[in-house]
Amino acid sequence: YMINMVTFNWGWADSRSQYVIPAILSAWPYTAQYAIPVLIISTVVGYGLGLYSAYKPYTKTDYLASFMGFFGISIPNFWFALILILLLGVPLNFIPTYYNSGVPTQQGWFSIANLQQLIIPIFVLLTASLAYQMRYCRAQAIEQMNQEFVKVAKAKGANDYRLMVWHVLRMAAVPLSTSFVGQLLAIFWGGSVIIEQIFAIPGLGLLSFTALIEQDTPLILGTTVIGVFLAIIGNLLEDIAYVILDPRINYGDR
Repeated sequence: YMINMVTFNWGWADSRSQYVIPAILSAWPYTAQYAIPVLIISTVVGYGLGLYSAYKPYTKTDYLASFMGFFGISIPNFWFALILILLLGVPLNFIPTYYNSGVPTQQGWFSIANLQQLIIPIFVLLTASLAYQMRYCRAQAIEQMNQEFVKVAKAKGANDYRLMVWHVLRMAAVPLSTSFVGQLLAIFWGGSVIIEQIFAIPGLGLLSFTALIEQDTPLILGTTVIGVFLAIIGNLLEDIAYVILDPRINYGDR
């Protein structure tokens, strides 16, 4: 089995009448086209909101951001997706309610038509991932703001932008980087199954779900290996990021 894994001989998928490797290669772009933007937007916007809330805690803006955070974490994705289909997809004709897999192959992955049908899936996934990043960044930023080096930088006349981005975010990024792997796996394997099942997106999530329903063992093992590979590579990149973000961390001879 391990020799087949290394040589990329992952078996035959009876549910798709093709080998496992071509099935995964044909499915992953459909998942990546919405998972990568969600990861980038949730990280940038979530960290920005978290820093702003930590800089002005217990204000109306902070309460609004906290409400949005708790709302995004608490609301079920599958229910929220169905509500958005009824509220936005049905009244607004320019937002498709279901994904048409022929659009990216005919008009391109970055075409307007393909982007339109990704609006609701991306927005649904953003509610949870952005809220998680915002709440975690706020907690870490508030903890760092009470440190002595922040008080010294403020006493030296550092402006708000330099204080929050260069000093607070730089130190808070060490514990924040630990959430990237979990966030990536949650999007790819947690949210993708639900989102792709609702919107009929032929990605890795729907591929895994179909393999489980059809009891297609080689395809199940193949899609599982992808998640394990992402976890291993992600943890390795985290360990490298620790040293880059904080040179005081030294692994020595390990």
